[in-house]
Amino acid sequence: MSETGWMKIGYGDLDKYKSDLSQWEHNQKILHDHYQSYGLPSKLEELNQEQLDILKDLAQHQPYTLTSTDDDDEIRVTNIKPKSLIYEEILYIDLFTKECPLTCENFKHLLKGDYKGTSKIIPSKKLHYKSNKLHRLVKDFIIQGGDIIKNNGSSGESIYGKTFKDEKSGLKLNFKFGTIAMASGSSKNSNSSQFFICLIPPISEDEEDSIQVKEFKQKQLNKLNGKYVIFGQVTNLKSLELLKKLNNLENNKDEELLGHCWIDDCGMVEK
Repeated sequence: MSETGWMKIGYGDLDKYKSDLSQWEHNQKILHDHYQSYGLPSKLEELNQEQLDILKDLAQHQPYTLTSTDDDDEIRVTNIKPKSLIYEEILYIDLFTKECPLTCENFKHLLKGDYKGTSKIIPSKKLHYKSNKLHRLVKDFIIQGGDIIKNNGSSGESIYGKTFKDEKSGLKLNFKFGTIAMASGSSKNSNSSQFFICLIPPISEDEEDSIQVKEFKQKQLNKLNGKYVIFGQVTNLKSLELLKKLNNLENNKDEELLGHCWIDDCGMVEK
């Protein structure tokens, strides 16, 4: 029976979201304490503009510490709850545990954060993907993350030590859209915690793609085939749609995402 990992992905200004949510919760508490006395609805979402003005006047007299992300010193009162930065779709990854047991075992423990040891590079650091950035995006090619040490793509660490060997069976598999593999750099047997997911669009079997487009896509796939250990595949339809959304995020010439993109939570699907 196959095993499946999962990730919840977030994107946006996390500090601003936390600030806005804190203000919202503070305002909701004030409303809860006073709504009966002022004849107001009990929920912020139900307030009209006149009622919002009443609540704002109440909030001005309540202690609240503005955060460093606030643009001004004015208390913000709104009936629109801050929208979550977490994508609704969950990224489900089917793992090739038979072909790549070592690689999958490493990935599973990093998803769950349940490895008993800590980092050998930074002893106090837990080996866990949670809160880790997706730091690199090459549109229509790959998205990369998993640097659990420095969180910028320059490091990484496995449960076996800093690096571990390539599993040959994983090198024999072929890439397609949604394939996940170890990001091992240019040297052999240098797998750590970094991974990438293939974003090369599927090659159309009909005439939808021109011959030139098909050849280009295959050329891109050939840059990956046989060079990186494949250990899983995204097959869930909603998860594939999420990958398309991630592929459309903005990046710069250095292949860095312009906004903060991170693994908000992760684990293994319970059987």
